[in-house]
Amino acid sequence: MQQVVRLLGDLGERYGAEHAFYNLRTPADAIKLLSINYPEFKAELITAHEKGIGYRVLQAGVDLNFDELQLPIGQNDLIITPVLVGQDGVGKIFAGIGLIAVSFLLPGAGLFGTVGLFGAGQAAVGVSTIAVLNAAAVGTALSAVGASMILGGVTEMLSPQPDIGVGGFGTRSDLQATRPESVNRGADGQQSYAYLGAQNTVGVGATIPVAYGKVLIGSHVISADVDVADESDPLKRTTRTPGADTVTVQGNKLEFGKLRDDMSTWNSVHFLRDRSNPAFDRFTDPKKDDELTATNTFHLEFGDGLAFDPNHYFVFLEVNKLFELVGETKTDGFISYQIESRRLDTDNIHARIGGTIQGLTTEPYRWFHKFDPNKGSNIDFYNLDIKILDASVASTVTFVIRHGFAPSFS
Repeated sequence: MQQVVRLLGDLGERYGAEHAFYNLRTPADAIKLLSINYPEFKAELITAHEKGIGYRVLQAGVDLNFDELQLPIGQNDLIITPVLVGQDGVGKIFAGIGLIAVSFLLPGAGLFGTVGLFGAGQAAVGVSTIAVLNAAAVGTALSAVGASMILGGVTEMLSPQPDIGVGGFGTRSDLQATRPESVNRGADGQQSYAYLGAQNTVGVGATIPVAYGKVLIGSHVISADVDVADESDPLKRTTRTPGADTVTVQGNKLEFGKLRDDMSTWNSVHFLRDRSNPAFDRFTDPKKDDELTATNTFHLEFGDGLAFDPNHYFVFLEVNKLFELVGETKTDGFISYQIESRRLDTDNIHARIGGTIQGLTTEPYRWFHKFDPNKGSNIDFYNLDIKILDASVASTVTFVIRHGFAPSFS
């Protein structure tokens, strides 16, 4: 049967997060195999208490104790995770050296072997052979070694004493890690993985200066937080910087001189035949379901020159600004619209296009559609209808319509 052992946190990063074994008998066997396959793993467990690190061993969401490490392992994943010693309410915490002791020195004899931890147990009645006595003696010796290692680890966990080394601390650079950058090492020169955060800035055992009075000193950064704020608009008058570069039409960012889906931008326009009346063909404070019919009709003829050619008919649009107000803050606004060509004085629609302009700008924005009105046979005169399908803009926004033939514009 396959059993899966998962290493969490820094253990998983260094030795692999998931390990599959077959026919394990106990959780202690799993720790033993990991120690054999990864000698560095074993070495780390033995010395972890010196850095203030302990370990939890869990299966099916339950913390195991030392005795349970010798019980059958079962089918659920076995999880080993490092924790900072001294945390309350996080389950049973083992010293790493204790896990090694249980795995290598206490096979199949219970936690403390044939003889109890604090005194020898009674021998079986009537058993007095030298072989049995020798076996008991061996079990007693191994159990005593294992127990002393476990208790030694627990003692170190309760009061870890970092090794400052001969000569004590040097300069701040002595504790500076070379990889990753800007991470201080602990008193033993090793990087700390005990604290969560964007980076570990101080290793375990590093000194923290306490200054009294007025002094000019350096420091160790224990914790840092970065809050990015744009102070150019402290009153939050806009949710982002307004401008034409925020505006899209049908999801496209239009550029002057480049047609995209028969659309582009313009600054000024002159029609060969102008049918516009911008003083009347406009929406002020456009709202959903507003509609208008352009003041001037238009005449379509093939063969009568560009001034009547349906292939050279354009609709030019303009907003004087584009935003919505939320309190005093300007945010993105939008207008969804529909343009139709309709046979004069009838309800017969010959062509229809739609669009949505959205963005945040306090300056005028101008764009156009190359619009095919779909001239019918022997039908020459048409109305231009514009309808607001939906809108969310400030009341000061105006939406102006111009239309005509063969425009020249800049």
